[in-house]
Amino acid sequence: MQRTRTHQKAYGFGKRQIALVVGAITLMIIILLALAGNKVSLGEEKSQGLEYLDMLEDRDIGEIKGKLKEIKAKRNLEMADSNEEAIWPEFEDSLILGDSRAVGFSYYEFLSEEQVLAKGGGIITDVSNEYLEQVKQINPERVFLCFGLNDMGIGFWPQPQDYAEECRKQIQALNQASPDTEVYINSILPPVGVGLDADPNYKNYGEYNAAIQEMCETEGFHYVDNSEISEAHQDLYQPDGLHMQTDFYKYWAANMLAEVDEE
Repeated sequence: MQRTRTHQKAYGFGKRQIALVVGAITLMIIILLALAGNKVSLGEEKSQGLEYLDMLEDRDIGEIKGKLKEIKAKRNLEMADSNEEAIWPEFEDSLILGDSRAVGFSYYEFLSEEQVLAKGGGIITDVSNEYLEQVKQINPERVFLCFGLNDMGIGFWPQPQDYAEECRKQIQALNQASPDTEVYINSILPPVGVGLDADPNYKNYGEYNAAIQEMCETEGFHYVDNSEISEAHQDLYQPDGLHMQTDFYKYWAANMLAEVDEE
């Protein structure tokens, strides 16, 4: 797969612009403190002002990123309805690794078979046991992990924290094998209807997702939360309540792209 870098970053603030704003606000704070008759030295005033601005900058940028991600997710999901064909080229330099539900990306011919390393019964340890060398050779821009259903049922990780730890190890293995590749792990798509009764452990998917998300936040990994699209499109599940119909995949793909920070 030939790597391309044609997409421009849709949102963002340049370092120069941030520096100018921070500098201007800092100067204002210094002047106001002087006018108020503050007894601390100019150096102390500047230091206090900068510390406060650093705190505001970290908080505000985090809030801005969160809002932009919400806007991007909404835009992508609307695009899935209005212009589905615009979604799939965004996966040109990506791989999807997963189980039978991930197989649908190639089975329904949205992506090529070379881009989808997945199989029925797939579990998270397939990453290092089967796919690591392929990922290393292809060196894609992004890898999306789409596991979890079989992992809950197989009994290897009866506690959600144990499974999250295994996910952490697999992501680290990918990072070591292909350092230039960004790894994104999907939340477990929940079983619905009769699917919830297919295995006694399936009802615990929420706890597993919470553990995966917490691990990702701690480690700084990319986490794709699929809870809203799964809830909104339960009508697009197969009758078994476990697998997805064709039209579900455009929403799943659009939601994955919403997590991607374009450079």
